[in-house]
Amino acid sequence: MRTMSRGRSGALAVAAAAVATGLTLPLAAPAQAQTMLRTYNGTASIVLDTYDYCGGSFGGQRRFVGTSRYKVGAQFITRTRRSAAGFVENNPFNWEFYAGRIGAAGSFQLGSATVVNTSGRDLAGNARDPRLLLNYWTTRLSGSSWSGRLVDDHRAEGAVYNTFFANNPIVPCRDLGATVFPFSIGVGTTVSGKVTGSRASFTISGGTYSGNYRFRIVFSG
Repeated sequence: MRTMSRGRSGALAVAAAAVATGLTLPLAAPAQAQTMLRTYNGTASIVLDTYDYCGGSFGGQRRFVGTSRYKVGAQFITRTRRSAAGFVENNPFNWEFYAGRIGAAGSFQLGSATVVNTSGRDLAGNARDPRLLLNYWTTRLSGSSWSGRLVDDHRAEGAVYNTFFANNPIVPCRDLGATVFPFSIGVGTTVSGKVTGSRASFTISGGTYSGNYRFRIVFSG
């Protein structure tokens, strides 16, 4: 179900939780882009396949561990498209999606694009716009039908945002405890569904860059 709010920054709370787990996050959205948000609150039904690299006679081979199914509270947020230095994100609207308590094992955070600050000078010393647009997803809206894919995780820039949090063994392939770790969601992950002014329902399918997880998220809000 859609709600409207003014001056709210959901990304800031998410950043605080994620930083506590060691995730490098991009900057929050510019204030002018957050003056009016459209928020859809609902639930996410998740099917998660887990893999490790402990297979084979000597370990190191990827193997299937098991499948889990669970349901969590979720939130989908849309706002005006992000832009910087003459570039506009390649989406009909800027969006963020959060499932579960961000930073806790089993939670997801996704976002279409953000703006980060860089040097105000290029390599030759010439002045330039210090704002840099990082586009993660490319999506299209046709009527109420919405679909697209994750096209860049921006790991190279140290600006990963699309993330799945999961318990990760302290020592691989040994039962010596685990800690929550942020896994970058892999390029090629897709979204498909419906978005209107009052409702949103869609499915996100993909996996993590590491190959440890494959998932299917069905959201209704």
